[in-house]
Amino acid sequence: MRFIFTRDNLKKLTPSVRPVVSNGKMIGLTEADEPKPYIVSDCGAHTPPGLCLYVGKKRKTFYLQVRVGRKVTKVAVGDYPGLNVNTEDPLTDVRQIAGDLGRAMKRGEDIQQLRAEERQIVATTLGDVMASYLEQYKSGKDPRANSVKAIEAAIRRLKPWLGKSLRSIGAQSVQEIWQRIAVEQGHRTAAEQTLMWCRAAFNVHIDEQQANRNKASFDGDLLVNPFNIARRHMRTRAELEAEYQDRKVRNPLENTPEKLGTWLDALWAKRQRNRDAVDYMLLTLLLGARKSETAKLVWRDRLLAEGLDETEFSVLTLPKGGGHGQVTFRGTKSGAIHSVPLGQFATWLMRVRHQDQPSQLYVFPSSSKNPKTESAYYNSPREFVASLRSTLEKLSVEKAWSAHVASLAPELAASNEARRDFERMYRPQWVFTMHDLRRTFCTVAVNIEGMPYAVVQQLMNHGQMGDVTARYGKPTQDSLRRYMQKLEDEILRHATELPRLDGEVVCER
Repeated sequence: MRFIFTRDNLKKLTPSVRPVVSNGKMIGLTEADEPKPYIVSDCGAHTPPGLCLYVGKKRKTFYLQVRVGRKVTKVAVGDYPGLNVNTEDPLTDVRQIAGDLGRAMKRGEDIQQLRAEERQIVATTLGDVMASYLEQYKSGKDPRANSVKAIEAAIRRLKPWLGKSLRSIGAQSVQEIWQRIAVEQGHRTAAEQTLMWCRAAFNVHIDEQQANRNKASFDGDLLVNPFNIARRHMRTRAELEAEYQDRKVRNPLENTPEKLGTWLDALWAKRQRNRDAVDYMLLTLLLGARKSETAKLVWRDRLLAEGLDETEFSVLTLPKGGGHGQVTFRGTKSGAIHSVPLGQFATWLMRVRHQDQPSQLYVFPSSSKNPKTESAYYNSPREFVASLRSTLEKLSVEKAWSAHVASLAPELAASNEARRDFERMYRPQWVFTMHDLRRTFCTVAVNIEGMPYAVVQQLMNHGQMGDVTARYGKPTQDSLRRYMQKLEDEILRHATELPRLDGEVVCER
């Protein structure tokens, strides 16, 4: 029996009744003598040839019969009422789905394989997408340990949503994630980073699906990224900079005797007790490097002596017979190889380390005594930075208290109330991080009269893809060496406890 399928007449069909058909339309029903399954065919104007409905005792199933060459193939399209006619939804309208299936069969595609792919895509969850993205990132061209940790942290924060199907994620889910992390937990930066990684993972997933569309039996899957809407929550660069300034979370050391000079003297005073940490922080400052870049440096001569591949390491070269050292960083944030000369003091400091550690490959080997420590290089400056801050803050408090006492009448100076008032008024003066050393380097550099901007950009290894002039014209190594020496002299100018160098001769102060 053939008639035009409608949502109303399909609903009425059961094994206990038979349709009454006239001129291609179902005009009524008649009771069956005995309930038996049967098949009816659709003859609607926009129906693909061969679409039929099996009316069984337990369920009703749509089938499609397609002639491919000499062979007629029958394939199940799906069960009613999950699929129906005139739904205007490509995922549930049986005529649209059957049309796509028929065209795929005509092209000779394996329908069962396509079905399996479709089921897999429908069952894909946010957790699947994030896990796949993490694995792809780890096996990519230049995976960064910090980024891997950030992605893993984002996945942990997304735990309540990881089991959700991609098809169920929309603006509401994005808002729920933001509400939970940014508002309820009070971690706006973490929320921004989490949604950023979600957006990146979705973009990769969408690209993969678009690349596979030619072999699919349906019109794509994820045509939009629901996490693009998260941009409305993100702070702009101007807003971030204003917030950093208000919170004072970016603190380059002022190039004054009271700040940078005091900091250098306090740092050097700790060298007898923790030489590795002091030398590491000094070199990081004098190179304007990121902390992870300095930590991974190896001695070039020892690297070559061990037969290792130089292109896989960041190396520090000390020329024989004197002269300035050179550092070549690989795996930098910009992705470029960054080569920068050492100043006179940094070269001397590294020569002393090289002589005193004849068996070490890394310039700053791991300080851990635990044999299970994974890192072969120094990667624990946090405790030392906290100790240095504490030392400097103690000196600052003593100085400020003395000034405060001097301003009080003698009878008030010794009172407990005076001390409490001072503690309420006092604000920490030494709030800095390892990355603030890089900011200090850059701040000192741009304030040196005559220092070309191109030299500062090169020494900082800042990206130049948007600056055509910078890509065409680069400072020479001789030019970088001259300006690096000026910069080093300016950074160390206010220190009173560091050794003074006369050529290669060390003169203790």
